[in-house]
Parts: sequence; structure tokens; C-alpha cells
Amino acid sequence: MKALLLLSLVVCAWSVPQRPQAVTAPIGCQFGGNFYPAGSTISEGTDRCGCTYGTYCTQDGGVVIGDCFPTCCIHEGNVIDHGSSFTDSSGAQCQCEWGQALCTAPPVTGCQYGGNFYPAGTTISEGTDQCGCTYGTYCSQDGNVMIGDCFPTCCVHEGSVVDHDSSFTDSAGAHCHCNWGQLICSISGGDDILSG
Repeated sequence: MKALLLLSLVVCAWSVPQRPQAVTAPIGCQFGGNFYPAGSTISEGTDRCGCTYGTYCTQDGGVVIGDCFPTCCIHEGNVIDHGSSFTDSSGAQCQCEWGQALCTAPPVTGCQYGGNFYPAGTTISEGTDQCGCTYGTYCSQDGNVMIGDCFPTCCVHEGSVVDHDSSFTDSAGAHCHCNWGQLICSISGGDDILSG
């Protein structure tokens, strides 16, 4: 009987179910369709301002996307330090603030004339008189309306052009003299008559 009892104990020991062994899955991160081990760098880089950024797999299997405040601005291809003020190619006044160029557009300089706006440095109107004198209205670089004229080199009388410093007698018998565009005429024995 002892043998039978011993034999049944041996059979029972062989038939006792074994506990399954725990299989440890590797700790890591799934990111972009790929597996990365815990503590690894998924991607990393440095921008032109010296700021490091990247994507990382933490020790506990979490994904962390890291960035820093940039210490400069990239504006029109130039690297500008944080806190610096500058003027860009359009004339705008700018300030670099943590990677962003904050700009204020320059005021538009020009002239209001005859109900219209003219940019600084433009010609509003221009012409040449019969004496070859150019005259015109202009918008200056600082936004002021300038009306330009020159001393005429002739006079126009009764449809005819008379050169400066010339004298003649007109159809009414008046003796006339042209002086820088000013026609001075006198009737025999009378007063001078000015005409333009």
C-alpha cells in the first residue's frame, strides 16, 4: 500500500499543471510605424539658431516631442539675435522675439493733390510751354507738393513767340519789350502796359 501511495504521489506530481513563464515584452515606443527601444532618440536636429529639437522614446515607453525657444530669427535669409531690432528690405521696423520677427510696415510717404494720392518722388503733372520752359507739379521724396517753374525765355503775344530781350511794335501800334516772359508794352506817349 505504501508503494501504491508513493506511486500515486509521483503520478500526481507529474500531472500538476505548470505555471506559465511570463514573457517580458520589450519596453519601447511605436512611432511612425516603427518600434524604438526605451530611452532612444527617434529623430533630432539643430536649427540655424542653435536650438535643438527632436522626438524621443522615454524609459517607460512614452513618446516625447521636444523643442526649445529659438534664440534667433531667420528673416530674409539673415540670422538675427533674439531681442535685436532691425529694418528689413521693405523699410519695415522689426524686432526679433523668440524666433519671430515682429515687423511694423513703414508709413507710405506721398502727397495728396487734386483728390488723388501720389507716391513720394513722382511727377504729378509736367509740360513745356511755347518758349521751351518746363514746368510741373511734383511729389517730393519727403511727401510735399512742389510746383516747379522756370524763368521763361520768351514771351507769347498775339499768338507769336517773341525771344527774351526782344523789342517790337504790335498790331495796335504799341511798342513792346520781352523781359523773362513778361511783356512790357507802351503806347506812344502813354503808360507802360504789362502783359503776361
